[in-house]
Amino acid sequence: MHYRSFLLTSLLLIDHACLAQSAPIKMDGLFEDWTADLATFTDNNAPAAGIDLLSLQVTNDEAYLYIRLNVGTEIDLQDDLVPHGIALYIDADNNASTGTSPQSNYGAELRVRFDTRACNQYIPTSTVVSWSSLDLVPLPTTTSTSFEVAIARNAVPDGVHPLFTSPTIRILFRELDNLDAMPNTASPAFTYTFDETPVAPVVPIDIPKTSATDVRVLAWNVLADGITNAALQGQFQRMLTALAPDVIGYSECVSSTAAQVKTRMDSWLPLGGNGWQVVKDDFDMIIASRWPITQSWSTLTRQYAALIDLPSTYATDLLFTAAHLHCCTADGSRQNEADEYVRFVQDAMTAGGTFTLPANTPMIHAGDLNSVGYAQQLATLLSGDIVNNATYGPDGPMDWDGSTAARVEALHTNTRMGYTWRSNTSAYPSGRLDHMLYTDAVATLVKGFILRTESMPPPTLTALGLLGNDASTASDHLPLVGDFALPTAAVKVQARCFLEGPFVANALLMHDSLRALGAIPTQEPYTILGHVLGNAGATIGAGVLAMSGSNAIVDWVLVELRDANDPSARIATQCALLQRDGDVVDLDGSSPVSFAVAFGSYHVAVRHRNHFGVMSAGALALSNAAANVDFTLPTTAVFGTGATKNIAGSMVMWAGNVLADDTLRYVGAGNDRDPILVRIGGTTPTNTASGYFVEDVNMDGTVKYVGASNDRDTILVNIGGSTPTNTLAEQVP
Repeated sequence: MHYRSFLLTSLLLIDHACLAQSAPIKMDGLFEDWTADLATFTDNNAPAAGIDLLSLQVTNDEAYLYIRLNVGTEIDLQDDLVPHGIALYIDADNNASTGTSPQSNYGAELRVRFDTRACNQYIPTSTVVSWSSLDLVPLPTTTSTSFEVAIARNAVPDGVHPLFTSPTIRILFRELDNLDAMPNTASPAFTYTFDETPVAPVVPIDIPKTSATDVRVLAWNVLADGITNAALQGQFQRMLTALAPDVIGYSECVSSTAAQVKTRMDSWLPLGGNGWQVVKDDFDMIIASRWPITQSWSTLTRQYAALIDLPSTYATDLLFTAAHLHCCTADGSRQNEADEYVRFVQDAMTAGGTFTLPANTPMIHAGDLNSVGYAQQLATLLSGDIVNNATYGPDGPMDWDGSTAARVEALHTNTRMGYTWRSNTSAYPSGRLDHMLYTDAVATLVKGFILRTESMPPPTLTALGLLGNDASTASDHLPLVGDFALPTAAVKVQARCFLEGPFVANALLMHDSLRALGAIPTQEPYTILGHVLGNAGATIGAGVLAMSGSNAIVDWVLVELRDANDPSARIATQCALLQRDGDVVDLDGSSPVSFAVAFGSYHVAVRHRNHFGVMSAGALALSNAAANVDFTLPTTAVFGTGATKNIAGSMVMWAGNVLADDTLRYVGAGNDRDPILVRIGGTTPTNTASGYFVEDVNMDGTVKYVGASNDRDTILVNIGGSTPTNTLAEQVP
């Protein structure tokens, strides 16, 4: 029985004429966009030996014809690692009497023989044509059992005769070594009619970073020292200025020095201070960084690693490795280099090795991996599956969570093409030779893209200060870019405080009437009051408001970090939740409050919508280990004089600041009493209002102006209780 490793649901009519369906195919060497509803032919005849042609699929968009080929053995389509003679024939005018006749019912105007990379056009006679004249892209460039091929619909291969002259074409694959054919010789021709239904337009990838905090990494083979070639300075300056990278891995800088590259980077992308940090290995790789490079390793073969000292706003540093693996037929060397890098990572992740990275340090490996030949080399870099274990040791995970590394699946900014190398004068077609791999457990890819100016519209080029031929004249490799959100330095605060309004002295707890009444909003209430929050629009976690007992939620509060030297300067503000026992927790109802700021010393303040705030007297040293500050204790030093009120030995935050200003008033302009009367109607003092209101000073869910438990008396008591014109000032600046 013949075993098939890949099977597609076929859409096969008796005459082998397939219904067309246009589709937005991404030319990336991946196949998730090749859906079963596309025109498909499955070959049921297996050859006695050699490569078995299994199936093909066909689709198109406005610009390209796309063909997918599936075979029974893993091969390198563009080489003979596994011997084959696969050729594609296209009868582009749907006329069996024109062109060459590889099989009955076919008159092919084009033949592409992949193993020898030979293209022939038969209009009207045989002419050798180039890959570039067809704008032909076959991917992947490594071994696989599945391949996708794009051919430009407007191709004029010989410069005179257009290739596609009919809306219907005939397609044939032949394996010339064993004479397998798809369709086979006993079958009618396979025909395909272009579908002119427009596909969804490409959504251009914006070149500027999404966030200033993203770390942009660029990998670029600059072809024979192009970065220092006097004739190419304009191209490199324009492209680097448009890309504005943070960390760069250059390759093919054999003669260029680190000092020469630094001079150019400082001129093109000036940073001030010491400028760009630039180091070079002993071969052709240069790493440039906006930030200090604290250590580098040139011991890896054709790979160069550096530890980047990220700013203190990030939680860790970054290990970046630039790569330029062996080219072309040197599969053994490339595999050894991949194995060697895996060993390097295992050593870095394991305590006691040659060097040890702090846990969860992001790692990025990028560059010209020369991804041709065997797919195992890239698979090793991703999975940690070492081939030569005797030399390079045991396999191991490539990420901190024990999983594989991830790959940036980038496309050109303005097309669905994913190749990173193109040379119109080479015998090799465009390929995806460059890659960027990263530890996605500790780094989030925000976006990745490939910059090819030749496919960008003029308005975009003008806006970015680019010229249309910048990419192709600068190098045969295109810049590969990845933007990463890296863990920020988070400090944690475990604060505790009591609000006077709901405080129950004999229980040393606050009541949770607002929660019990269902009045606490699930979304933070402070943005609408004019506060600027780091977590604006935040919502309470599921089930948090259902908690009862001492951990029941009383209300929303604000936690602020103030500058150590200027306590009036807010560094960060987060909304949080206050529990009955005074614990201030994050929105999950249990965690300390976290701030995405650098480790350091800060004043910590807690504020509330109708209470005076309280702030630590001194700056506290904060880190990712939660710092405790208990404002309920009389012994805790707080900022100012009389900042909190002592009730039964516990310090509470002053209640009654209905207007949320810095002064508590009972009478006069801007007093806090009148809004209570207005809230209940303004004319009848015995009225009440129920709900979530700042005028509800005691936070029982009912605004009252007179009678038991009214909200007015607290204000009078807090300004002194006997002289209505007295005021009380908040101590938090």
